[in-house]
Amino acid sequence: MLLEAERAAVVAVGLAALRRGVVHGTAGNMSLREPESGLIAISPSGMPYPTVTPADVVVVTADGKVADGARKPSSETPLHTMVHREMPNILAVVHTHSHYSTVVSCIRPALPPILTEACLVVGAEVPVTRYGLTGTDDFAESVREVLTPETRAVILKNHGLICFGQTFDEALGIAEIVEEAAKVYVHALAANGGREPDLVPAELIPEMRSRFQANYGQG
Repeated sequence: MLLEAERAAVVAVGLAALRRGVVHGTAGNMSLREPESGLIAISPSGMPYPTVTPADVVVVTADGKVADGARKPSSETPLHTMVHREMPNILAVVHTHSHYSTVVSCIRPALPPILTEACLVVGAEVPVTRYGLTGTDDFAESVREVLTPETRAVILKNHGLICFGQTFDEALGIAEIVEEAAKVYVHALAANGGREPDLVPAELIPEMRSRFQANYGQG
């Protein structure tokens, strides 16, 4: 079985996302690229997370062709393969249906800098795509249109959230941080009578991020 470790990791991150409440039912999907071969392990289509085994995870090529596996790959395979092609520094992709991020996708063109932690991890804002028809190349294109080399999260119009990292821990952690920021933003809008709440000063964010990246953690 190709990419055994990567397939097991896809199963594990799906269960972790389910426990953390950022996916439900069969919604959402995850992928992990093996850097040497370029092959991608991706969630199977339409299977509840607790039922998925490593053998159910599908291995596809960078252009979405099945290389190994008996199941159909995720319907969002074109989205995942696009990210892996466009962002060679990224190995892990996590697509969630996070509630508050989806709320923001319905009311704003971007999630603004409402929460310091989110600014440190993803920058001044998280872009919201135009609407794209799910499961199509156009859906992938709607994400590609807002990508930069530094992008680590994109909110999908009327749909959900997609996050990127070197590992699943990183990508899922980013998804949780963005969801918390979206929750704070939605609640702040409500508490403020629908008026834009106070935001993190944009001019301070580059220095904040630089200090965070240089000093945070144990090295």
